[in-house]
Amino acid sequence: MEDVNSSSESAGWRGRFGASKAGTLLANTGFRRLYFARIVNRVGDKLYSIASMWLVYQLTGSTFYTGLAGFLSRLPVVFGFLFGPIVDRSRISRLLVLVAAAQAIVVLSVPLVASVHTPSVTLVLAVVGVLALLERINAPAEKAALPRLVDDELLPRANSLDSATHQTIGAVAQALSGALIALLGAVALFALDAATFVVGAFFFALLSVPTTEKTGTSPSAAEYVADIREGFDLIRNSVVGHMVVAASLVSAFTGASTAVLPAFADSLGGAETYGLLIAAMTVGLLVGSLVASRFETIPFGRFVVVGFLVAAVGKLGVVSVDWLPAALLCYGIATVPIGIYNVLVSATIQTGVPNDLLARVSSTIGSLVAAIGPLGYLVGGFLGDAYGSATVIGFSAVGYCLLVGYWLVVPSLRAFPPVTDIESNSFGV
Repeated sequence: MEDVNSSSESAGWRGRFGASKAGTLLANTGFRRLYFARIVNRVGDKLYSIASMWLVYQLTGSTFYTGLAGFLSRLPVVFGFLFGPIVDRSRISRLLVLVAAAQAIVVLSVPLVASVHTPSVTLVLAVVGVLALLERINAPAEKAALPRLVDDELLPRANSLDSATHQTIGAVAQALSGALIALLGAVALFALDAATFVVGAFFFALLSVPTTEKTGTSPSAAEYVADIREGFDLIRNSVVGHMVVAASLVSAFTGASTAVLPAFADSLGGAETYGLLIAAMTVGLLVGSLVASRFETIPFGRFVVVGFLVAAVGKLGVVSVDWLPAALLCYGIATVPIGIYNVLVSATIQTGVPNDLLARVSSTIGSLVAAIGPLGYLVGGFLGDAYGSATVIGFSAVGYCLLVGYWLVVPSLRAFPPVTDIESNSFGV
């Protein structure tokens, strides 16, 4: 009888999961393949991002160079709007495979050179810049694929599931990264990243993304310019433009604190501490991603004001406490609102922007934010050498306060409705 009851309970659990939004999403073959490809790439990317910053710091011992690495990793985003029209007209799955293959080749150059002699900081910085440039093609392609594979009503949950899984995988990878760097060396993580790109390319090759009217067409020079202008026009003529301004402020101050994080971690313990700080940030983003769906029905403007005030207090706490576990807790708390914000913003953009404009709009948003954001890395690196890493991290809380102030003074942001109230294809209309 116990076996019968156990089987019934198991069948009931599977039935409830299958009927849930998460179950519906994972039953979608297209979403599942995109989801798995992104998981694999996430592991490699997280290990690589930590390894690259640490390797630059190891080779130079300067926060200026870690700031320069952060700057180079963000600079290509400024030119992302140039790739949007190409992505919108491309066959998404084929494009994702080609980009993943190119990324694998580029990142593999560091361990290949290291097998002969110590890699130069110039090589590492070049790899950081080229990978960031390739990501400007990959990111809008993945964003454009999701709403073509998933119904509009499932987009918030799809973004939440995707983000939560990414943060979980990222937290594990980042928690282990410090120990892996200490055990194997930073260069070994570059080789692992190359392997994940190859596996990701395999899943992308299995993907079949529905096309649009423009898929496979080659724009003339005039059409290409018109496509770019159309993306800018939608942003300028909708509330998205104000959201871009606010995000730029946060990006600059967040970049400044990220640039000095290796030096701050070094003052507390070393590579292991750096990995723990990054892991704490990722856990905070994970928690935010997991609870984001609970905020779908809350006015978005209200959430941003309260949430980013909490984030500012958390950032100040990081540099105000003397106990490492407390600093890690504060760092994690500061990122919880950001995890919620990222999920809700993604769902908002993917719902409100027409599918045939999504790659252009998302890449243009990235470009506009990046026009300001990378300067934070350069300024943060410079100020870190001059005044210390702790001062820069504490000052980054100002960025969150500026965000709150901007959302309060702009009527369309202050009155921004719940994400569930956003009408499909309504932005720019």
